[in-house]
Amino acid sequence: MSRVPRFVTADEAVAAIPDGGTVATDGFTLLGVAEEVFEAVERRFLATGTPRGLTVVAASGQSGNELGFEHFAHEGLVGRVVGSHWGLQPRMSRFLRDNGAEAVCLPQGQISTLYRAIAARRAGNLSRIGIDTFVDPERDAGRINEAAAAAPPYVESVHIDGERHLLYRSFPVDVAIIRATSVDPDGNCSIAEEAATLDQLAIAQAAKASGGIVIVQAKYAVDRGAIAPREVMVPGQFVDLVVVTTDAQRYHRQSKGFPFDARLVSAGAVPADPAEFVLPEDRLAIGLRAVRDLSPGEIINIGTGIPGDVISAALAEAGLAGQVTVTVEAGTHGGAPLGGTDFGATLHPTAIIPQSHQFDFYDGGGLDATFMGVGEVDRFGNVNVSLLGERVIGCGGFIDITQSTRRIYFCFVLGGRHSKFVRDVGHLTFNGTRAHREGQEVWYVTERAVFRLTGSGIRLVELRSGYDLHDDVLALIPFDIEVDSDALAVAAAPPVTIPSTQR
Repeated sequence: MSRVPRFVTADEAVAAIPDGGTVATDGFTLLGVAEEVFEAVERRFLATGTPRGLTVVAASGQSGNELGFEHFAHEGLVGRVVGSHWGLQPRMSRFLRDNGAEAVCLPQGQISTLYRAIAARRAGNLSRIGIDTFVDPERDAGRINEAAAAAPPYVESVHIDGERHLLYRSFPVDVAIIRATSVDPDGNCSIAEEAATLDQLAIAQAAKASGGIVIVQAKYAVDRGAIAPREVMVPGQFVDLVVVTTDAQRYHRQSKGFPFDARLVSAGAVPADPAEFVLPEDRLAIGLRAVRDLSPGEIINIGTGIPGDVISAALAEAGLAGQVTVTVEAGTHGGAPLGGTDFGATLHPTAIIPQSHQFDFYDGGGLDATFMGVGEVDRFGNVNVSLLGERVIGCGGFIDITQSTRRIYFCFVLGGRHSKFVRDVGHLTFNGTRAHREGQEVWYVTERAVFRLTGSGIRLVELRSGYDLHDDVLALIPFDIEVDSDALAVAAAPPVTIPSTQR
């Protein structure tokens, strides 16, 4: 006998979530987020005290400074959060900082691909991603707040043929919360209008393999046969409850900035006119220097923050738009990626693939270059983006991408309110020593100067015209640094070290 899902309200759907259950949610910023279901979870908890004690798992950050995952930031509602990024979730970030729940931070790609391991009932996901960072069991094992000391191990070291790997351990998924554009009476799901494919199928299969339930928020209910077989992302056999949104404008936006825009799901001309982008000169300068070494035909990744805001503009200005393939970890290829709270969406992408498959490509070394932001950079070239002071941010896809890409360009403003340079980073998201040992080419690109990773740390290799070496650059760096003589436009000479006490 075939199974037929029930079409219910959001309040009826969340009543099926058991206390103490593990809930896996899908989304990226606000792309693919089942906002009406998330809101109903919060409303039910505040009214009844249930569900409570949940473990909520999210491969990606799922908010846009409000809404989305922020609905789970209540003591008692969640006992543990397993995720990768809370940078666009100010309330959840404070909640985790204050130990409102155990916080375990794992790389985005490892959580995403782990869903497939859970679905296949494998022991976990085996990878070298995360070694020599805070995720490493020899360091913090991903535990990112004090409360997480009580969390079970989600990652452990294993040795194969004498080489150390990390095993990201499988766990049961009791409830999957995913989103679709259309659902037919049999529960077949299409994602035709979604700006990213993400992990819908893998999360649903993980829940089914665990004996759990699958809740789908849909924009439309359509007739049987309206969805062509090849357009079905999640077959109806995996679906238990369907919530057809009551207000697509409010609850089912393509991204925070777009209720629906066909450019996010259709091919077309890539914006190549620099006039399409308006950036301050210093920020554009960062982007232009960062893309200078690219060659036509290369495949790159753009991270959130400054790269997400400047690289598309720099490619257009440099005449490289359409000459290199730009990818974003949400799964898009080609086009012009958006930044800010719309990060993850792309104007006129050439392809949109599942997030886990994107990370398979990244982790396998498929990228020629990546462009990332930073929170802190220290004398060894280490980078922290995950825990800045009391801000619990997380690593997102940063560790997956920076540990597997040949050329890395960290892009940041040197002359901001607070210097990004510190003697020692407060959290180890990128290990400079490991990167140099692995033969990666690492650049630190700012609006005033460019630095490069060497065996002894970072070295200043370029000084931008109009800036004074001492007053505008070295005065902002709290440690001794080597300076290439070529950076000062003088005859070639061995690097010199200028002690901080002499500046």
